[in-house]
Amino acid sequence: MQRIEDIIKKNKEAFNNDEPQTDHFDRFQKKLKDDQKERGESWFERYNIILKIAAAILIFAAISTIIYTDTFSYLKNTFTNEIVAAELPDEILEVMQYYNVIADKKINQIDDLAVSEDEATRVKGMALKELQMLEDDRSELEAEYTLNPNSERIMNALLLNQQKRAEILDRIISTLNQIN
Repeated sequence: MQRIEDIIKKNKEAFNNDEPQTDHFDRFQKKLKDDQKERGESWFERYNIILKIAAAILIFAAISTIIYTDTFSYLKNTFTNEIVAAELPDEILEVMQYYNVIADKKINQIDDLAVSEDEATRVKGMALKELQMLEDDRSELEAEYTLNPNSERIMNALLLNQQKRAEILDRIISTLNQIN
């Protein structure tokens, strides 16, 4: 039995002598189209480009929203704090700064008193949660102060808020001292 390759090589002239019929390519194209119609194009294949464009727009909108809201809230807080800081009397600003320094020192003292890093992280987390509530109250008080400048009631509330921060940290430090 001869190999098929040998047969083709020996009869090469017989294979290359005729060109395809003139309608060969047309029939081939028709068969391809018929085959494609039989398979049927799915909805996703038909609208593939539209889906890609819609997905890209959706991703762009989501990322833009995230960036805008984070940036906007940061700018809003910065702008509000600068306005309030500019309007508060110097004496109040000095007292608030004093209490902020004390609070930072006490937070460092909590780190020193904690037995382990896990305990320090847990205790600082609890303290920061309480301090965040006071910080939110302070922001509200400062916003109210911009509406009612020179209100002694609001200035006293701001100072009391700062004192409560120090008291909370003192309570945590005394609890840690009792445990140790």
